[in-house]
Amino acid sequence: MNPKKNLILLLVLIILGSAYYVYGVKWASEERAAEERKVKLLKGIDEKALIRIDVTREEEPYQIIRTEKGWRFVKPVDAAVDSDEIEKLLEAATKLRERRRIGNVKDRTEFGMDKPRMKITFGLKDKEDVSIEIGDRTPTREFRYASVAKNPEIFTLQLSDIAKFDKTVFSIRDRSIVPVMPESANKVIVEPQDGGEYTVVRKSKDEWALVKPIQDRADAIDSEGIVSTLRWDKVQRFVDEAPKNLAPYGLDKPGLTVRIFTEDNDKPADGVILGSRKVEAPEPKSGKKKPKAYYYARRLSGGPVMLINEKTVKELPKSVFSLRHKTVIDYDVDHITRVLVESKSQKIDIVRKAKKKWDLHVTTADGKKEKLIGRHKHVDDLLWDIKWSNSIDYVDDPGSDLSKYGLARAVGKGAPLRFTLWLKKKEDSPVEDKSLIIGRFLEKKKRAYGRIDGEKRLFAIKKEDYDKLTKTPYFLSERRLLLYAKDEEITEVTARFPDKFSMKLERFGDTWRFLSPEGREAEPGNVNDLVGALRDFEREGEAEPGEAPDFKDFIVELSGRDIRHGEWGPFRFAGKEGSEFMYMREGGKTYRITKKWNEDKLPKSLKDWEKEKKADDGSA
Repeated sequence: MNPKKNLILLLVLIILGSAYYVYGVKWASEERAAEERKVKLLKGIDEKALIRIDVTREEEPYQIIRTEKGWRFVKPVDAAVDSDEIEKLLEAATKLRERRRIGNVKDRTEFGMDKPRMKITFGLKDKEDVSIEIGDRTPTREFRYASVAKNPEIFTLQLSDIAKFDKTVFSIRDRSIVPVMPESANKVIVEPQDGGEYTVVRKSKDEWALVKPIQDRADAIDSEGIVSTLRWDKVQRFVDEAPKNLAPYGLDKPGLTVRIFTEDNDKPADGVILGSRKVEAPEPKSGKKKPKAYYYARRLSGGPVMLINEKTVKELPKSVFSLRHKTVIDYDVDHITRVLVESKSQKIDIVRKAKKKWDLHVTTADGKKEKLIGRHKHVDDLLWDIKWSNSIDYVDDPGSDLSKYGLARAVGKGAPLRFTLWLKKKEDSPVEDKSLIIGRFLEKKKRAYGRIDGEKRLFAIKKEDYDKLTKTPYFLSERRLLLYAKDEEITEVTARFPDKFSMKLERFGDTWRFLSPEGREAEPGNVNDLVGALRDFEREGEAEPGEAPDFKDFIVELSGRDIRHGEWGPFRFAGKEGSEFMYMREGGKTYRITKKWNEDKLPKSLKDWEKEKKADDGSA
């Protein structure tokens, strides 16, 4: 044999053997070890199997368990767990995963694992418990060292996940005053200490009825709001977990009792009793100055004595009126086709001609007639004002003499106003009518009384609502200075000032350009602001003699042209110190114009409409 050839073959075998060892043995074993390291010591907790959470720590250890009715504390108190908080705990449990493997160390003290600060044990149905011991924070302060019981290896856990378990019992505990959900309540009985029980009953999802002490429509928001307040407002402190004597808290003779019924209208699901008021001075280091007021309370079903905020108590109804439906008359504004407003002095017949178009027919007491164009915005305001005039009181049995309510039949100053509204809900629907009368405003009682046709009871409205309903035909009419539909219809604007200087601009495509003085570049945004504002400038009535200022020192005089109506103006504007109005002179008459929002839109000089020139910085 050729020795040289044999040597070459031997070298090839050695190389192949080495490759096999490196690739097939050594690298494969290292790969398997790497795969094994990927197996997590902690891969989250199976929420469906979780039946117990036990947190052991130096301060306030606790244990909660899953029951048929939800999660409850069994240590250190017997109490329900807050539904939102248990969701956070369960989510944190499923996310508990090791973030970094430290491994098996000789000295566990440097990781705080010789005496763990906290231990979390998860009890699992049909499975072995999982216990996690928690040590010190890592140098980055974002994680804590941890290990699973029966496994010496140390790893890190996200600090935010651990923190959800490291809370006070009070913060995790159910602190709802009453655990009944608002939508499940069917009946609520409120019993003040001085008697006069009142009861509301749910008729449908959004409708409640007052059944005691009188029968009437109830306010749905306020009725269900009783349960909402007691469900979502929080207990501020638990005072006595197992009270043997309620007298020290004023709960032996409750100031208010609320009973909430769900499925069984004969047996309350729960409720609350309120005791005496407690005022606490603020702690010196808190920085607060005002004392804090609370009320002692306890659930109707029993349990601990608790303190609740005075604000919560104030939101509970104090009288039967607070639960009554307070809307005087209800309708859909878009269904109104006609409104007749009758008073001693005149009749205002408001008739819808088309969408957003109204005619006003005014007949005075002496038979004079006038037809005006109504402005949709103001007629709409009146319809909404009637609809939203909420009652501040009811008189269920006013008797036959209505004079003391300002509703005497005699015609005279302040005689009743009558509103008749015609409604047509659909094109083929019959026309319906609704009527109500409003008496004169009674200054001493600070209210005006009214009545719906066909109803015995009277309602009362406050002065603010009364003033809104006593609108004049002029207020309801079209009072705008200019009646263009779109800003683009204004093609020219001229502004003249007290010093006889003037500037005139014309629309040029989407912008503006100066006609005079020539050679100026316009600031189109400022001109457009004025044009847009002019469409909403309204005459608020003629000024009284001597009311308006001297127009020699005016702000500006405006005139111009629009493509539909031709030339408009001139309108000369002047201001008056301390007045809510500015004044406008037009054709020998002087009108009030609301100052707010309008005055700032008027140009004061050439600079308001001229584009600001950029300073030359001297660069080439």
